[in-house]
Amino acid sequence: MSVSTHRALQVEDILATIVRHLSPYVWDRQAILATPDGLDVGPVKDFSLLGVDGIPSVENQRALLQCARVSRTFSSHALKVLWRTLPNFQPLRHLLDLMGFSYADLVEGAPIHTLPSDFEPIAHVQEWRRYRWYASCVVAVRSVINCNALDEWSDKGGPPVLPRLQSARFQLDPRSINRSLRLLNSSMRDLTLDFDSSSHRAWETSGWSTENVLDAVARSAPGVQVLNVTFRAPPQDISPVLPRLRHLRVLVITGWMTPSLHAAIEALEYLELLYLKLYWTRHAEGNLGDLQLRQYPSVKTLVVFTLSEPAILALQATEFPALERARLEIWPYSSDATEGLVQIIQTLHRNAPKLRSLILTTSSAAVYGDRPPPRLSTVLKPLLQHHVLETLSVTLQENYAFAVTREDILSFASAWPNIVRLDLAHAPTLSGDSLPPVVTFLELVTACPRLETLVLCARFDCSARDTWRDTVIPPHPLRELFLGLEPETGSYRPDKTWRALAGVLHRCFPCLELKRDLVRADVVGAQTLEIWNGVLQQVQEIREDGGSSLSAPEL
Repeated sequence: MSVSTHRALQVEDILATIVRHLSPYVWDRQAILATPDGLDVGPVKDFSLLGVDGIPSVENQRALLQCARVSRTFSSHALKVLWRTLPNFQPLRHLLDLMGFSYADLVEGAPIHTLPSDFEPIAHVQEWRRYRWYASCVVAVRSVINCNALDEWSDKGGPPVLPRLQSARFQLDPRSINRSLRLLNSSMRDLTLDFDSSSHRAWETSGWSTENVLDAVARSAPGVQVLNVTFRAPPQDISPVLPRLRHLRVLVITGWMTPSLHAAIEALEYLELLYLKLYWTRHAEGNLGDLQLRQYPSVKTLVVFTLSEPAILALQATEFPALERARLEIWPYSSDATEGLVQIIQTLHRNAPKLRSLILTTSSAAVYGDRPPPRLSTVLKPLLQHHVLETLSVTLQENYAFAVTREDILSFASAWPNIVRLDLAHAPTLSGDSLPPVVTFLELVTACPRLETLVLCARFDCSARDTWRDTVIPPHPLRELFLGLEPETGSYRPDKTWRALAGVLHRCFPCLELKRDLVRADVVGAQTLEIWNGVLQQVQEIREDGGSSLSAPEL
């Protein structure tokens, strides 16, 4: 070891930084708090477990154990990282067993491990200091803390006090509510509260309400920044309670939308990400039709699942002056589902002037008698005036069929000059107008120099290939592409047509990735997907032979 390296390892901050890189866990919450507006809100992201670390890295755990065992220099730092996140309370229980836990150490009837960390024990001082050091390292507990987990500590007088606990998930039970609340502290930053326990009947006779619990949480853990709450019943009186958690930056709500909740969110001045996973319902609880217009001035990211009537009414009564990203999943329940979809888009255009990313998923309501307009542009019309859009992803499932014309495609180019991702996935169908020629998508791409992902299910007309097979545009950075092509190309040799189209893609898009999972067959149709995969296969073959097969004209 060189002298400089030896000196560097004497600096505690350098040691801590080195060992921290071996952490077995990825701290999602830290990333969320650092840049909540940059959080991935794509279709595959599930926010219901915000703040829960992923599966630990076994290699990193082994490396930390080796550091703790073989080097005094690294030992304390490695142990801190190992004990930072516990799978459950069992390591602490095992530690007490090794110490020979005894009720002889009771202080006024309470075991020392359940007392505040500033309490100084009289007996077995060294053992208790050792225990307190390990307990002070614990920042997160990954498993759900429920009544059973707390009952396991009955023979030791109750669960341990963890003075630096920052992240925990509780499934609240009225039989153990006081023990759960004792685990909260001023260090808490990421908190999950699930009121929907199996003993829901016991809540009615316990004297505890949702409002009482949230009030106790606000007093014990006022610094919470990420709150994930699952309600057992529609929250009615939380408007004076929730704002006491004034440092909230991420709020995840599973349950119902009510006037009280709608008003409470307005008072959260630092809230940046709002996630609502609402239970399906046909009616608006608490007369949501008469909601007062509210403003959520700090919310930058909005995610809403099961966007039924109560959520739509709340959305229409809310202004989002800072909203930049939205992800909505709408599940239809009536014959006016398409009308509701249009209203939502109109509301976002009106109430969220800075919205630059919209991801929207919905399903066909044909079984309820819904009759969508033939052209997709009719639904998207309000967004054609929203020129700041950079990402628009619309997935219309269950044979939700629309037509896209050449006029529509060119209107997209003029409406969204800074678009980066345009993803319009639906079942392609015909309209009264003629099919758009395949070169139309090249006009769109040329007008949008930042475009990287394009999905258009327009049933492009690929006939008359001699008129477009030699088309050339300046090299474009497009990376992902899916086009819905008309199966009846008008040519007696469709294989030649697809080969010619592959040649155009090869020339115009040198960075194109041959990804075949941009769309699903149950959305765009199996035949449409099969044809496009065939075109991508032709592009791959052209690349493999270096483009030499394109040198001679194909007849």
